Amino acid sequence: MKKEVLKRSSIVFLLIVVISLPLVAQEQSQPTSDWEFRLMPYFWMPSLDAEGTVGGPLGGSLSGNVDLDFGDVLDYLDFTAMGRMEAWNGKWGLTFDGIYMNLGADGSYQTRRGGGLSLDADVRLGMADFGLAYRIYDQRFGKDDRQRVAFEPYGGLRYSYLREKIDLNVNIAGVSSAGRTLGGSEDWVEPFVGGRVIWDLDDTWSLNIRGDAGGFGIGSASDLTWQIVGGVDYKITKSMIFNAGYRYVELDYSHGSGSDELGIDLRAQGPCLGLTITF
Repeated sequence: MKKEVLKRSSIVFLLIVVISLPLVAQEQSQPTSDWEFRLMPYFWMPSLDAEGTVGGPLGGSLSGNVDLDFGDVLDYLDFTAMGRMEAWNGKWGLTFDGIYMNLGADGSYQTRRGGGLSLDADVRLGMADFGLAYRIYDQRFGKDDRQRVAFEPYGGLRYSYLREKIDLNVNIAGVSSAGRTLGGSEDWVEPFVGGRVIWDLDDTWSLNIRGDAGGFGIGSASDLTWQIVGGVDYKITKSMIFNAGYRYVELDYSHGSGSDELGIDLRAQGPCLGLTITF
Protein backbone atom coordinates (compact mmCIF):
# COMPACT_ATOMS: atom_id res chain seq x y z
CA MET A 1 0.00 0.00 0.00
CA LYS A 2 2.80 2.45 0.85
CA LYS A 3 4.54 1.87 -2.47
CA GLU A 4 1.27 2.22 -4.41
CA VAL A 5 0.33 5.54 -2.74
CA LEU A 6 3.84 6.93 -3.22
CA LYS A 7 3.74 5.83 -6.86
CA ARG A 8 0.40 7.61 -7.43
CA SER A 9 1.61 10.79 -5.71
CA SER A 10 4.86 10.77 -7.70
CA ILE A 11 2.96 10.34 -10.98
CA VAL A 12 0.62 13.26 -10.17
CA PHE A 13 3.57 15.43 -9.13
CA LEU A 14 5.51 14.66 -12.32
CA LEU A 15 2.45 15.23 -14.51
CA ILE A 16 1.99 18.71 -13.06
CA VAL A 17 5.66 19.50 -13.64
CA VAL A 18 5.60 18.18 -17.22
CA ILE A 19 2.40 20.08 -18.05
CA SER A 20 3.91 23.28 -16.61
CA LEU A 21 7.21 23.16 -18.52
CA PRO A 22 5.69 24.35 -21.84
CA LEU A 23 4.15 27.29 -19.98
CA VAL A 24 7.57 28.19 -18.58
CA ALA A 25 9.15 27.99 -22.02
CA GLN A 26 6.34 30.09 -23.51
CA GLU A 27 6.72 32.71 -20.81
CA GLN A 28 10.46 33.00 -21.41
CA SER A 29 9.93 33.51 -25.15
CA GLN A 30 7.29 36.24 -24.78
CA PRO A 31 7.39 39.83 -23.46
CA THR A 32 6.92 40.16 -19.72
CA SER A 33 3.27 40.29 -18.59
CA ASP A 34 1.86 42.27 -15.68
CA TRP A 35 0.82 38.94 -14.12
CA GLU A 36 3.08 36.39 -12.48
CA PHE A 37 1.73 32.87 -11.90
CA ARG A 38 3.13 30.34 -9.44
CA LEU A 39 2.22 26.67 -9.62
CA MET A 40 3.27 24.78 -6.48
CA PRO A 41 2.73 21.00 -6.34
CA TYR A 42 3.86 19.66 -2.97
CA PHE A 43 3.76 16.53 -0.84
CA TRP A 44 2.97 16.82 2.87
CA MET A 45 3.99 13.96 5.18
CA PRO A 46 1.93 14.45 8.36
CA SER A 47 1.46 12.50 11.53
CA LEU A 48 -2.13 12.59 12.84
CA ASP A 49 -3.57 12.90 16.32
CA ALA A 50 -7.35 13.03 16.17
CA GLU A 51 -10.58 12.28 17.99
CA GLY A 52 -13.55 11.54 15.73
CA THR A 53 -17.20 11.46 16.75
CA VAL A 54 -20.15 9.88 14.92
CA GLY A 55 -23.77 9.24 15.86
CA GLY A 56 -24.30 5.94 17.69
CA PRO A 57 -26.84 3.20 16.97
CA LEU A 58 -28.87 3.80 20.15
CA GLY A 59 -29.36 7.55 19.96
CA GLY A 60 -26.07 8.62 21.53
CA SER A 61 -22.69 9.25 19.93
CA LEU A 62 -19.50 7.25 19.62
CA SER A 63 -15.98 8.68 19.85
CA GLY A 64 -12.61 7.20 19.04
CA ASN A 65 -8.99 8.37 19.17
CA VAL A 66 -6.23 7.75 16.66
CA ASP A 67 -2.54 8.57 16.95
CA LEU A 68 -0.71 7.80 13.70
CA ASP A 69 2.83 8.56 12.60
CA PHE A 70 3.43 9.12 8.89
CA GLY A 71 4.23 5.46 8.32
CA ASP A 72 0.81 4.53 9.74
CA VAL A 73 -0.85 7.23 7.63
CA LEU A 74 0.70 5.69 4.51
CA ASP A 75 -0.61 2.25 5.53
CA TYR A 76 -4.18 3.55 5.68
CA LEU A 77 -3.95 6.10 2.87
CA ASP A 78 -6.14 5.31 -0.15
CA PHE A 79 -5.68 8.58 -2.02
CA THR A 80 -4.27 12.08 -1.55
CA ALA A 81 -3.88 15.24 -3.62
CA MET A 82 -2.45 18.62 -2.69
CA GLY A 83 -1.12 21.76 -4.28
CA ARG A 84 -1.00 25.55 -4.26
CA MET A 85 -1.38 28.26 -6.89
CA GLU A 86 -0.78 32.01 -6.78
CA ALA A 87 -1.38 34.78 -9.32
CA TRP A 88 0.21 38.19 -8.67
CA ASN A 89 -0.25 41.54 -10.35
CA GLY A 90 1.86 44.18 -8.64
CA LYS A 91 1.14 44.13 -4.93
CA TRP A 92 -2.12 42.17 -5.24
CA GLY A 93 -2.29 38.40 -5.29
CA LEU A 94 -4.89 35.65 -5.64
CA THR A 95 -4.10 32.40 -3.84
CA PHE A 96 -5.40 28.85 -3.79
CA ASP A 97 -4.28 26.00 -1.55
CA GLY A 98 -5.96 22.60 -1.59
CA ILE A 99 -5.46 19.29 0.17
CA TYR A 100 -7.48 16.08 0.17
CA MET A 101 -6.83 12.85 2.06
CA ASN A 102 -8.78 9.57 2.08
CA LEU A 103 -7.95 7.06 4.83
CA GLY A 104 -9.51 3.61 5.06
CA ALA A 105 -9.26 0.67 7.45
CA ASP A 106 -11.10 -2.61 7.96
CA GLY A 107 -11.03 -5.45 10.45
CA SER A 108 -12.91 -8.51 11.61
CA TYR A 109 -13.24 -10.39 14.88
CA GLN A 110 -14.39 -13.98 15.24
CA THR A 111 -15.95 -15.66 18.27
CA ARG A 112 -15.36 -19.22 19.38
CA ARG A 113 -18.91 -20.16 18.40
CA GLY A 114 -18.55 -19.03 14.78
CA GLY A 115 -20.06 -15.60 15.07
CA GLY A 116 -18.17 -12.43 14.44
CA LEU A 117 -17.96 -8.71 13.94
CA SER A 118 -16.55 -6.87 10.93
CA LEU A 119 -16.13 -3.16 10.30
CA ASP A 120 -14.97 -0.95 7.48
CA ALA A 121 -14.01 2.65 8.28
CA ASP A 122 -13.75 5.41 5.67
CA VAL A 123 -12.43 8.87 6.63
CA ARG A 124 -12.03 11.71 4.13
CA LEU A 125 -10.94 15.28 4.75
CA GLY A 126 -10.54 18.05 2.20
CA MET A 127 -9.79 21.76 2.46
CA ALA A 128 -9.62 24.35 -0.33
CA ASP A 129 -8.53 27.91 0.48
CA PHE A 130 -9.37 30.81 -1.84
CA GLY A 131 -7.58 33.95 -0.73
CA LEU A 132 -6.76 37.54 -1.60
CA ALA A 133 -3.33 38.88 -0.55
CA TYR A 134 -1.73 42.32 -0.52
CA ARG A 135 2.02 42.97 -0.22
CA ILE A 136 1.91 45.73 2.34
CA TYR A 137 5.66 45.84 2.98
CA ASP A 138 8.53 45.12 0.59
CA GLN A 139 12.03 46.38 1.41
CA ARG A 140 15.51 45.52 0.16
CA PHE A 141 18.63 45.89 2.29
CA GLY A 142 22.09 44.48 2.92
CA LYS A 143 25.11 44.43 0.62
CA ASP A 144 24.09 45.44 -2.91
CA ASP A 145 20.45 45.21 -1.76
CA ARG A 146 20.60 41.42 -2.20
CA GLN A 147 18.40 40.77 0.84
CA ARG A 148 14.69 41.47 0.90
CA VAL A 149 11.86 41.27 3.43
CA ALA A 150 8.19 41.29 2.45
CA PHE A 151 4.98 41.00 4.46
CA GLU A 152 1.71 39.89 2.87
CA PRO A 153 -1.51 39.82 4.92
CA TYR A 154 -4.27 37.78 3.31
CA GLY A 155 -7.81 36.60 3.86
CA GLY A 156 -10.51 34.65 2.10
CA LEU A 157 -12.87 31.71 2.24
CA ARG A 158 -12.12 28.06 2.97
CA TYR A 159 -14.26 25.17 1.75
CA SER A 160 -13.97 22.05 3.92
CA TYR A 161 -15.33 18.54 3.54
CA LEU A 162 -15.45 15.83 6.21
CA ARG A 163 -16.61 12.25 5.85
CA GLU A 164 -16.55 9.71 8.68
CA LYS A 165 -18.36 6.45 7.95
CA ILE A 166 -18.22 3.04 9.62
CA ASP A 167 -19.91 0.00 8.09
CA LEU A 168 -20.59 -2.41 10.95
CA ASN A 169 -21.72 -6.02 10.46
CA VAL A 170 -22.55 -8.46 13.27
CA ASN A 171 -23.01 -12.16 12.70
CA ILE A 172 -24.47 -14.46 15.36
CA ALA A 173 -23.75 -18.05 14.38
CA GLY A 174 -26.90 -20.02 13.62
CA VAL A 175 -29.16 -17.08 14.42
CA SER A 176 -28.85 -14.03 12.13
CA SER A 177 -26.64 -11.23 10.91
CA ALA A 178 -27.20 -7.50 10.84
CA GLY A 179 -25.44 -4.49 9.39
CA ARG A 180 -25.45 -0.80 10.21
CA THR A 181 -23.74 2.27 8.78
CA LEU A 182 -22.66 4.88 11.30
CA GLY A 183 -21.56 8.44 10.60
CA GLY A 184 -21.95 10.55 7.49
CA SER A 185 -20.46 13.58 5.78
CA GLU A 186 -20.61 17.35 6.06
CA ASP A 187 -19.20 20.31 4.15
CA TRP A 188 -18.98 23.97 5.08
CA VAL A 189 -17.52 27.33 4.07
CA GLU A 190 -15.74 29.57 6.51
CA PRO A 191 -13.67 32.80 6.52
CA PHE A 192 -9.98 32.89 7.35
CA VAL A 193 -7.33 35.58 7.84
CA GLY A 194 -3.56 35.35 8.01
CA GLY A 195 -0.23 36.64 6.83
CA ARG A 196 3.08 35.62 5.29
CA VAL A 197 6.62 36.90 5.82
CA ILE A 198 9.29 36.28 3.16
CA TRP A 199 13.01 36.88 3.75
CA ASP A 200 15.23 36.59 0.68
CA LEU A 201 18.74 35.91 1.99
CA ASP A 202 20.29 36.37 -1.44
CA ASP A 203 19.46 35.63 -5.07
CA THR A 204 19.21 31.88 -4.38
CA TRP A 205 18.04 31.18 -0.81
CA SER A 206 14.86 32.39 0.88
CA LEU A 207 13.01 31.79 4.16
CA ASN A 208 9.26 32.13 4.62
CA ILE A 209 6.59 31.61 7.23
CA ARG A 210 2.82 31.96 6.98
CA GLY A 211 -0.06 31.33 9.30
CA ASP A 212 -3.81 31.77 9.35
CA ALA A 213 -6.90 31.05 11.40
CA GLY A 214 -10.54 30.66 10.43
CA GLY A 215 -13.96 29.35 11.27
CA PHE A 216 -14.51 31.03 14.62
CA GLY A 217 -17.82 29.18 15.05
CA ILE A 218 -19.58 31.42 12.51
CA GLY A 219 -22.73 29.69 11.23
CA SER A 220 -21.91 26.12 10.21
CA ALA A 221 -18.15 26.77 10.26
CA SER A 222 -15.61 25.00 12.43
CA ASP A 223 -15.05 26.23 15.97
CA LEU A 224 -11.47 26.95 14.92
CA THR A 225 -9.14 25.92 12.12
CA TRP A 226 -5.60 27.25 12.19
CA GLN A 227 -2.25 26.44 10.66
CA ILE A 228 1.34 27.59 10.46
CA VAL A 229 3.80 26.75 7.69
CA GLY A 230 7.50 27.55 7.67
CA GLY A 231 10.06 26.72 5.05
CA VAL A 232 13.18 27.36 3.02
CA ASP A 233 13.31 27.88 -0.75
CA TYR A 234 16.20 27.26 -3.14
CA LYS A 235 16.06 28.81 -6.61
CA ILE A 236 17.14 26.15 -9.12
CA THR A 237 16.52 28.32 -12.19
CA LYS A 238 14.80 31.62 -12.84
CA SER A 239 11.46 29.81 -13.17
CA MET A 240 11.87 26.83 -10.82
CA ILE A 241 12.25 26.80 -7.03
CA PHE A 242 12.67 23.84 -4.67
CA ASN A 243 10.62 24.11 -1.45
CA ALA A 244 11.14 22.34 1.89
CA GLY A 245 9.26 23.10 5.08
CA TYR A 246 7.11 22.03 8.02
CA ARG A 247 3.35 22.39 8.41
CA TYR A 248 1.13 22.24 11.49
CA VAL A 249 -2.69 22.22 11.27
CA GLU A 250 -5.44 22.08 13.90
CA LEU A 251 -9.12 21.57 13.12
CA ASP A 252 -11.96 21.55 15.66
CA TYR A 253 -15.35 20.86 14.07
CA SER A 254 -18.65 19.43 15.29
CA HIS A 255 -22.14 19.30 13.86
CA GLY A 256 -25.41 17.93 15.22
CA SER A 257 -25.94 15.93 18.39
CA GLY A 258 -26.80 12.42 19.49
CA SER A 259 -27.35 10.02 16.59
CA ASP A 260 -26.82 12.90 14.10
CA GLU A 261 -23.51 14.07 15.51
CA LEU A 262 -20.40 14.30 13.36
CA GLY A 263 -17.18 15.87 14.53
CA ILE A 264 -13.40 15.82 14.56
CA ASP A 265 -10.67 17.32 16.73
CA LEU A 266 -7.55 17.01 14.59
CA ARG A 267 -3.88 17.89 14.96
CA ALA A 268 -1.66 17.15 11.95
CA GLN A 269 2.00 18.03 11.52
CA GLY A 270 4.94 17.03 9.41
CA PRO A 271 7.48 18.02 6.75
CA CYS A 272 6.56 18.93 3.20
CA LEU A 273 8.50 19.03 -0.05
CA GLY A 274 7.51 20.84 -3.21
CA LEU A 275 8.44 22.64 -6.37
CA THR A 276 7.38 26.15 -7.40
CA ILE A 277 7.09 26.83 -11.12
CA THR A 278 6.69 30.47 -12.15
CA PHE A 279 5.49 31.77 -15.49
